[in-house]
Amino acid sequence: MARKTKITIVVLEIVLALVIAGACILLFTDIFTETPQVLPKTPTLTVETPQKLSRSETEFFTLDVMISDFGEAIYPAASFSIRFDPAYLEFLGVKEGNVFIGGYEKEDGVFYHLPEWSYSAEKANETGQINLMYLDLTGGKYAFRRELLAEEDNVVVRLSFRLRGSAREGDIYHLTVENAVFAASDETQSLAMNKDTLKVKHGKLIVGE
Repeated sequence: MARKTKITIVVLEIVLALVIAGACILLFTDIFTETPQVLPKTPTLTVETPQKLSRSETEFFTLDVMISDFGEAIYPAASFSIRFDPAYLEFLGVKEGNVFIGGYEKEDGVFYHLPEWSYSAEKANETGQINLMYLDLTGGKYAFRRELLAEEDNVVVRLSFRLRGSAREGDIYHLTVENAVFAASDETQSLAMNKDTLKVKHGKLIVGE
């Protein structure tokens, strides 16, 4: 009787070991074969950092302000505040980027639009802060949206500057994004720097010979 009991215990131990081994195999198989989860990337607004600027040759230059992505919403309004040092840089205005804000069908294709930005160069040079704003008065027809982005080189706007006579070789001037928003009709879908739904990368200028 004792021998039968011992055999039964051994058999149960073997069965238990096989069950544990099978569970481990299934667990590790799931770990290594499961499709990795792709986390959504946070859209990023970047102010270009160019190569060294020549103090003797540069009369004016432009800096690209680029966006990496948008969310699923449409964004009929956008605003940026970018700080610079007006003692060494003069802000001249903005030039067109290449990110469209919408288009409508025509017989010969689609007619696209670029945003028209509101700003004051005079005020920017007084305060050292560039305030740019775009507002789609149609309520969504001419809004920023993901499907209008290219795979790369998405320039929202270009900032035009010149070096002032006070600029010296070796100087470094920072362009700091103080605030940036792409506003959606539903506020919870807006991209905003102060809510961490929009990341920013500041720009920097280095003066060469």
